[in-house]
Amino acid sequence: MGFDIKIAFASRGLLATIQEPQAGVVLQDKHIYTALALLRFYIHKDLKSEYLMIENPHELWVALKDRYEQQKELIWPEANHEWNHLRLQDFKSVADYNHVVHRICSKLKFYEKEPTDADKIEKTLSAMLLSDRVLQQQ
Repeated sequence: MGFDIKIAFASRGLLATIQEPQAGVVLQDKHIYTALALLRFYIHKDLKSEYLMIENPHELWVALKDRYEQQKELIWPEANHEWNHLRLQDFKSVADYNHVVHRICSKLKFYEKEPTDADKIEKTLSAMLLSDRVLQQQ
């Protein structure tokens, strides 16, 4: 959400509404309410009521960022567990396996712990059944 919103706000000239307030910079009401409308548009419907009373785009941005940072802490263990328990034989096709590898690696990249290409190859080879590895070696 963060990068998409920053791009959307920058393209509309609203980036100052979610940044730290600067001395001497006065934001127009039109920009403030446009920014609030955009932020609330991107909030999941189940969370909208939780943030309904915040009328400052910067405060809303910070509150959402704090919540997102807490969610990040839950993603890392899950992604690490998925990586450690990934097995090729659990998938119908190599394409399905590759799709899941890419998804997990994207999560791990977010934490700057993305596996190297060598790690991915090693994971694929170690995730194969022993009989498949014998066939591959032959």
